[in-house]
Amino acid sequence: MADETPIIDFKRIVENAGIPTTEDGWKVLFKQDVEAEGGLIANDSPYSPFWRLITAIVAKPANWVVNKVLIEKILPNLFLQTATDSDFIEAKAWEHDLTRKTEERNQGKVRFNRAASTGPSLLISAGTVIQTDAINGTVYRVLTVDDVILPENQASVLIPVIAENAGAAYNLGAGYYHILPEAVTGIGSAINDDDWIDVLGADAESNQDLKLRTRNAFTAAAPWHIDAVYRAMLTERSGLDTENIYFEHDAPRGPGTANAFILLDTGVPSQTLIDDLNDYVMAKGYHGHGDDLLVLAMPGVHVSVGLTVYPHVYLLDEEVTALLTNIENFIRSAFRENTDYTVTRTKPQSRFSFSRLGQELHKEFAGIDSLSWQQTDITSQNNVPRLTALTIENGNDV
Repeated sequence: MADETPIIDFKRIVENAGIPTTEDGWKVLFKQDVEAEGGLIANDSPYSPFWRLITAIVAKPANWVVNKVLIEKILPNLFLQTATDSDFIEAKAWEHDLTRKTEERNQGKVRFNRAASTGPSLLISAGTVIQTDAINGTVYRVLTVDDVILPENQASVLIPVIAENAGAAYNLGAGYYHILPEAVTGIGSAINDDDWIDVLGADAESNQDLKLRTRNAFTAAAPWHIDAVYRAMLTERSGLDTENIYFEHDAPRGPGTANAFILLDTGVPSQTLIDDLNDYVMAKGYHGHGDDLLVLAMPGVHVSVGLTVYPHVYLLDEEVTALLTNIENFIRSAFRENTDYTVTRTKPQSRFSFSRLGQELHKEFAGIDSLSWQQTDITSQNNVPRLTALTIENGNDV
């Protein structure tokens, strides 16, 4: 899908149709109509009381309707590409049997670890809270769904959890949920693993995402199951965004086969989520005749990132500490571990630019004097870079 949106000059379209877009144009048109009907205008000076009246009751209102209503409102919203009004966009989506997706609470599993190497069975009660450190000022919390027993002498147990609130921001990467605000008897720690997400948390679908899904529906109307059809099914089933599904053709497992790699904005999809999508497409009969589509998680490639930060010398020690923490969370957001910052994220089949990331860091945090990266850009194939190590040093301490 192309990222660039062509610019349409609706004013020029209206002018080419012979409709005036200025007050002077409406005056000329009015004069022509009057003369065509046999009327005679003896004084069309701008200072004429008659023409000043005409400007007030004809030219100004007509010009306002054309520019403010027709050009700025109605015409752009007649086309999905340029529509901005939610009602217009939802009407376009309805034409393709689509409705705006609602917000959803994240569901997954968190691992609870026994404090001692062995011991009696332990109860982890429903409603036990596991939370994050503050990320850009926000603490995220998930809660256990049911009472669960950690069996005797078993080191750990995976427990289903649900996000405290709806939203995609709860789809955090491994290790973010690691704080037990209230101690649990016999439990030493709790943490979310890499593939902990079973149900994606989601915000209410934005206008832009609904537009992309509706555009995809135009091509999905074909009778054969092409990419657009499968993309439509997977986004409807899982809450994925359309741009986060990548197809591999050329019969990877023989004639009639293809792979669909899914990518999350944050974190890694669990096997439960992958299995559900494969069951939906193949076992429940939503695939095309002879098709064999396999849904897979987008492979990750492990990278280590090192950065030396030179804070402004006027910052206090506590301000430097906060700055370095925020920079770490910002970089982790770029590597799809949280969504609390607006930043260019890693993606498959592309180059990830550390110079661009540095520019975005400078724009986000005023306390940065200089940055020195310890690696070059990352070029991705059919994979997405994942952090295995992130080292941030204060250059002023060296």
